[in-house]
Amino acid sequence: MSASAVISALFRKELRSFLGNPTGYVFLTLFIVASAAAAFLTDSFFSRNLADLATLNRWMPAILMFFVPAITMGLWADERSTGTDELLLTLPVRDGEVVLGKFLGALGVYTVGLLFSLVNVVVLAYLGDPDAGLMFATYLGYWLMGALFVAVGMVGSMFTANTTVAFILGALGCASLVFAGTAPWASAIVGVVLLGALGALKWAVYFGRAASIGALLSAAIGLLLWLGGARLGLGTWFSDFFGSVGAPSHFASFGDGVLRLGDIAFFVGGTAVALYLCTILISRRHW
Repeated sequence: MSASAVISALFRKELRSFLGNPTGYVFLTLFIVASAAAAFLTDSFFSRNLADLATLNRWMPAILMFFVPAITMGLWADERSTGTDELLLTLPVRDGEVVLGKFLGALGVYTVGLLFSLVNVVVLAYLGDPDAGLMFATYLGYWLMGALFVAVGMVGSMFTANTTVAFILGALGCASLVFAGTAPWASAIVGVVLLGALGALKWAVYFGRAASIGALLSAAIGLLLWLGGARLGLGTWFSDFFGSVGAPSHFASFGDGVLRLGDIAFFVGGTAVALYLCTILISRRHW
């Protein structure tokens, strides 16, 4: 079976399983309602008197922080709870093909929700004269940010067979991208947590057990770098570094109608890194 056939089959499976379930339509409805409320049910929208989605742009990262993990929580958790993951991993397919097929399926669900949310643009067109280029850039930013959150949610779903736990892990991963850069202390905490998560992942991959030891060691190193740098007069370099992974700051240019190569590279590169981590975790299960 060719790679494209495998990816296409998994894409259709994930899309059908989500949209063929009433829960999927509940998600789409809530997503549309939440985005419309954030866009129009605020005093700032009418006081600005501009036909844009600036008010929604401020809330969209937080909205995706909760809605995207709802899409990804069952991608691997359901497979593990039902035992079908063993069958999937014994098929003559590459790990990357499995990851990419499931990712595209979840991204397809998110894209459908995003297309339905274009009703916001219809409302803007009724109230005023929105700029087509600005709307395109804004929705491209929504899509790229959602793709990154889908990939992060997939990583969270791989660690458990419980969909609720998978949702929490995915939401925490997305939350780290949302809150990084909002304040120096928040960025520093995100840095410590990310170092701990990477340590746990590395420990689990190379040693196969006691991932908590790697998490504690890496988090302790991050804490020392943060506090030690401030103690030695090195400023806020630790928080500044991890503040650069904040999704809202990289999305801001899209909301202004500007397509910056660096911001596009951030979302595409972050998505690729998360998918690569998924591939490593799958290959670890073959050992």
